[in-house]
Order: sequence, then structure tokens, then C-alpha cells
Amino acid sequence: MVKTSIIVPTYQERENIPPLVKRIDQAMKDQAYEIIVVDDDSPDGTAEVAESLAGSYPIRVIKRKGVRGLGSAILTGFREGTGEILGVIDADLQHPPEILAGLVNSIQSGADIAIASRYVRGGGVQGWSSARRIISKGATLLARPVTSVKDPMSGCFMLTRTTFATLNLNSEGYKVLLEILAQTKSCKVEEIPYTFECRRFGTSKLNWKEYIRYLQLLKRLYLIGSPKQAGMPENQSDQQAQFFTRGSN
Repeated sequence: MVKTSIIVPTYQERENIPPLVKRIDQAMKDQAYEIIVVDDDSPDGTAEVAESLAGSYPIRVIKRKGVRGLGSAILTGFREGTGEILGVIDADLQHPPEILAGLVNSIQSGADIAIASRYVRGGGVQGWSSARRIISKGATLLARPVTSVKDPMSGCFMLTRTTFATLNLNSEGYKVLLEILAQTKSCKVEEIPYTFECRRFGTSKLNWKEYIRYLQLLKRLYLIGSPKQAGMPENQSDQQAQFFTRGSN
């Protein structure tokens, strides 16, 4: 049976870990899998809570000291994973773990990358303000020159180890999936609908610094991509790159 490594990057998510792990186990009950929690030295004891579950579930915990960042945590987990399929899910339970089985099935059916998507038919969000909806849609539109995927900012996705081995990723990247999609334009990608749920425990890590990191990532991807690859006129691509160059100085 093909094994899946599910990476869970964490920082101060101790209350979410037990229900998350239980739901992952239920979703993956018919699959071979492992959970790799990559914790950025959470002061609330997230890593210790995860370690306490290792007797009942296939969990490994990687504690990182002096290093932080969602992108580098995901890549650390991918490199440590032993599965032929590599996946990631945020710890905040806003991505329902039940979607994982559908992502695995998609990969096993021939997809190179499978994405839990809010923006395909059947997907959606719960409890968002109008402002957050506008920001999310705007961020997605800004990524359109890089990829035609409808939800390239998803925090839950899977890819084959073979696909991962072809990539040269920047560990500082804020949205790892977007960078992966920029480097895998010939790969088969499938989006599986889900409903983004409200956070129940803990606090969101999303702030203005993360928006700046996203703009910096877009700037880099715009500058290294050609107009032909982006599917836009050359002068428009130049204008996009110049905008982000000015905006990040």
C-alpha cells in the first residue's frame, strides 16, 4: 500500500492537536500514513501534546529551535517524510481533515498534485467578513499570471515524492503551494472542493507581515517567469513586475 506523509506545521496549537490527529486517523483509516508535526518551539507545549499521542497514532515530532516560518517547516517535514505521497494540512482545523482521503485518491488516480480548494464548484468558506473575502479573492487574482489553479493559496495539498524531487524551493517562501505550482506547469493538478471552517481554538497567525511576504513571493515569481509562460502580453508582465519591485522597496 502506498504510504502518505502528512506534515502539520505548528506554532501554539496545543488545543487543536488532539482533535486534528483523531480526525486525520479516522479519515486515513484505510490508508498507510504517518503524521509529522513540525513545531517552531511553541511556548504553549504544542510539541509535548503531540508527542503524548505517539503511543496511539503514527506521529513523529520535529522540534525546531531558533527557526520559524511556515514555508521552511513544510519543507522540513517533506524532507523527513518517508511516504511516496507528501501532504500538508494546517493545524487550526480550518481545513477539515476529512478532505485528506479525497486528496490521496486523486494522487493514486494519476494526479501529480492534489489541492483542497475553496474556489471550485462545491467549495466555500464559513464565517468570513466581506473584507477578508475581498482580500482572498484579490490575492488569488494576483497569482493568476503564475498559475490557473483556482485556489493556489490553499494550506492543504498533496504531491508525489517524484514531483517534489524535481523542485528547487525557497524555504522562506510564504505560500509553498504557489511556488510549487510555478515550477510544475506541466504536471497534472486536481482541485478537490471543501469548505473552509472557522477557527475554534488559538489565534490566527495571519497578519500584515504575511501579506508583505506574499507580495514579495509574487514579485520573485513574476520576475523569473516569462510572459509566454504567464499567458499575458509582455508589456503587462513587465508592468506587474515593476509594480511589485516598487511596492517591496
